[in-house]
Amino acid sequence: MRFELLFFKTVDSSIGRVDHESLSQQALMEMVIGEITNKEKICGDVDEPKDIEEWKGVEIEDGEVFGIDWSHYGLRGSVHLEWLPISVRKFLVGWSNLTGTLDLACLPTPMKHLDLRHNTFTGPIDLERLPERMEYLCVSKNQLSGSLNLASLPGTLQDLVAHNNKFSGSVDLTQLPAALTQLDISENELSGSVVLTQLSGSLSYLYLSRNQFSGSLDLTRLPPNIESFNFSWNRLSGEGFIPDEIFERVNVRYTKVIKRRT
Repeated sequence: MRFELLFFKTVDSSIGRVDHESLSQQALMEMVIGEITNKEKICGDVDEPKDIEEWKGVEIEDGEVFGIDWSHYGLRGSVHLEWLPISVRKFLVGWSNLTGTLDLACLPTPMKHLDLRHNTFTGPIDLERLPERMEYLCVSKNQLSGSLNLASLPGTLQDLVAHNNKFSGSVDLTQLPAALTQLDISENELSGSVVLTQLSGSLSYLYLSRNQFSGSLDLTRLPPNIESFNFSWNRLSGEGFIPDEIFERVNVRYTKVIKRRT
C-alpha cells in the first residue's frame, strides 16, 4: 500500500490547512477520497492508487490539481473537502450518494466553482465563510438545513443554487452581490416577508417558489434584465404593476398576488 494512503490513517484532520504545504498533491488527493467507499472509480486499485495525473476527472496544470469533476460517478461515503489541494479552483461531485456535513470555510482560497448537487449532505452551511473569489455554488437536492445568510456573500458570486433542501427561516434579499445573476432557493422551508425593492440590476433569475413566504409583495422596482422570476406556491399577497416586456416572466401562480400591466 502506498505511503500516502497509510498516512491518511495517522493524520488528525483537526490540523487543517497548517500541514498542507508539507504534503504532496498525491497525498492530499488520496486523503480527499479516503472515506469514499468506491474510490476505485477514480483512482483505480485502492491498494496501489494510480498517480493523480491518471485519475479520472482530475485536471492538472503546472503539476498542480486545478479542477476536479467527479459528477455522475455514483460515489458513496464521504468526501474530505478540508484536504483539497490549495490549487483547486473547480470541484464538481454531483449526482452521487455522498453523505456528511459541509464546512465551506475549509475550501481552497482560489476556489471559484463548487457543485455538490444531488447528494445527501446534511446540516447547515456557512455562506459567510465562502472563498472570496467564489463565482458559482450549487448545493441543490441535498438534505441541508438551517438558515441562509445571503447578506455576506462574496462580491464575485454569480450563481447560488440551493433548491430542494430543508433550509428554514427568513432571507435578506437587500444585500445580494452586484455580480449575482441567479438565485434559486425554491423548494425549501423558508418563511417571512420578501423584499424586492433593492435587488441588483444584474439579477436575471430568481426562484423562491414552494416555500412558506408570506406578506405583501412589492413588484414595482424589479431589475430590468429579468429572464425568470418565480414566486409561485407561497402565501404572498399584494398587487403590482409590471412592464409589458417582463410581465410574462414573473410567475405568481398559487399566491394571492395580482399582476397588472403598466
